[in-house]
Parts: sequence; structure tokens; C-alpha cells
Amino acid sequence: MNMREFITNRTQVSPTELEKYAGKYVAWSPDGKQIIAADDDPIKVVAAARLAGYDPAECVLSSIPASEELVMGGGIDE
Repeated sequence: MNMREFITNRTQVSPTELEKYAGKYVAWSPDGKQIIAADDDPIKVVAAARLAGYDPAECVLSSIPASEELVMGGGIDE
């Protein structure tokens, strides 16, 4: 997996598309262009990715925050 390619492609997925998966675990295609599986249970996501013909070791598993969740990162430098 080329992480630079993955990150570049992943950032081009629209927020509207991601809203469909709010609150779920997802498996991303190795190139980061699409979500190939989603579920509330990460084990089911891995199984679904495998059934779709992907090697789960080559996919990125992540969660998509629910729309009401606040995701904070880093700090504020004063």
C-alpha cells in the first residue's frame, strides 16, 4: 500500500459521502478512493472486505465520527 496515494485519495472523498457512514467502522480500499465495507462491528467490516475480494491487511480500517461527535486534534499554541 502506498500511504501517500491513500491519503491523497482519501482526502478527496466528499463529506457528503462520508455522512452515509457516520458512527460506523469502515474499510477503505487500498488506494483510498472508496469505502469497501461498513458496519457497527469492526470484525464484520474485516469479513466484508475479505468477501469483497480485498486482503484486509492491505485496507485501512477506521471509524467515521457520528455527526454530533466533536473530533479534536492537536492543541492551540498561544
